[in-house]
Amino acid sequence: MKKDMVKKQIRAILIVLVALFAGVITPVAQAATTTQSVAPTSNTNNGLKISPVRRDVIAQAGATTTVEVTVQNVQTGTANLRAVVNDFIASANESGQPALILDENQYAASHSLKRFVGPIPNVTLKPNEAKNVKVNIIVPKNAAAGGYYGAVRFLPADNNVKNNVVLSASLGSLILVRVPGDIHESLSVASLDVRNQNVARKLFTTPKDLTAVLRFQNQGDIQVEPFGNISVRDMHGKEVMRQEINNTDPRGNVLPDSVRRFDVALKSLGKFGKYTIQGSFGYGTTGQLVQAKTTFYVVPLPLIITVGVIILLIILGIIFIPKAIKGYNRRILRNARSKK
Repeated sequence: MKKDMVKKQIRAILIVLVALFAGVITPVAQAATTTQSVAPTSNTNNGLKISPVRRDVIAQAGATTTVEVTVQNVQTGTANLRAVVNDFIASANESGQPALILDENQYAASHSLKRFVGPIPNVTLKPNEAKNVKVNIIVPKNAAAGGYYGAVRFLPADNNVKNNVVLSASLGSLILVRVPGDIHESLSVASLDVRNQNVARKLFTTPKDLTAVLRFQNQGDIQVEPFGNISVRDMHGKEVMRQEINNTDPRGNVLPDSVRRFDVALKSLGKFGKYTIQGSFGYGTTGQLVQAKTTFYVVPLPLIITVGVIILLIILGIIFIPKAIKGYNRRILRNARSKK
């Protein structure tokens, strides 16, 4: 019975060690997310040029605010265009890229700008001609304070007309509207971790290809633009790296009811040691602050295996050495009795 118990203990220890090494060496696959929405990535597309690509607007409740979008035909044929307004939301991949709701009869569940935009007349453009298109944003008196998001796109008005520019895709100008009032700004750090091949872990066998992934969650009712720095310190407290996040012009937005991630490639790390990442970030109209902190370890695989083997030998020693000593003592006693 005792032998069977010892064998079971040894087997359990081996299983734990194998699982530990597997967890260190083998990355866990993560499920990918997809979206059917698409977002504009340029201000030039298939014969048209539009500006601005993005506009931030303050629109008072109960008033009409007019913005202008300039569209230019850069091809040789005449372009007969109709304007379409679509709401947009944050993309599911947390990149911050806006995802347009392309169905002309569909609205965003919240923060819909499409509901506020009045009719826009068709536009005819001769070759190289540019026109300013007026977009009237009519905000109801009872509209809640906060952010509203949409895009104005231009599509062919009639594909059958000769000499028209045939567009296989549309072009859009993003409009982000802020309705003043009792606006709630609330941003938190959803997570801060270190990843290799987009797999988060605490222990890595090499300092190469490591990325700090910072994810902000907006729980307010207006878009915010986080900013700040992350600092990386080694186990001696020495700062080995400092990196500013979201330092583009303009800064990237985190839309309400969404999460946006920022990736920072980690550099200047040693081959061994404990590292601490700490960040302090500001956002909002009054300079609110949020902080985040995490630690990770870089330990070479040969060292992990060596330590694992030493631990295994110690455990086996704890199990078998007392039994060996007892057996040795019994043999000594038997030999002493046989000599009498």
